[in-house]
Amino acid sequence: MIALKVAQFGEDMAFVLSDEARELLGVKEGDTVYFEAAPEGGLRLAKLDMSFEARRERGRAYLKRYQKTFDALAK
Repeated sequence: MIALKVAQFGEDMAFVLSDEARELLGVKEGDTVYFEAAPEGGLRLAKLDMSFEARRERGRAYLKRYQKTFDALAK
């Protein structure tokens, strides 16, 4: 487990990533990382690959997950 330090920069707060955390996430200054609730509980932190293929796969997964809902709404 990697610990992240929280630092205050003016009005903003930020996580300070260690070299190990930056390497693991594959991030550099200026990149954006995302938090999301993990299905098993807790939080997930990741750098998203927003290439066309990655976005298409996320879209397909979303549609598959909610297919029954979309079918019910279409009636």
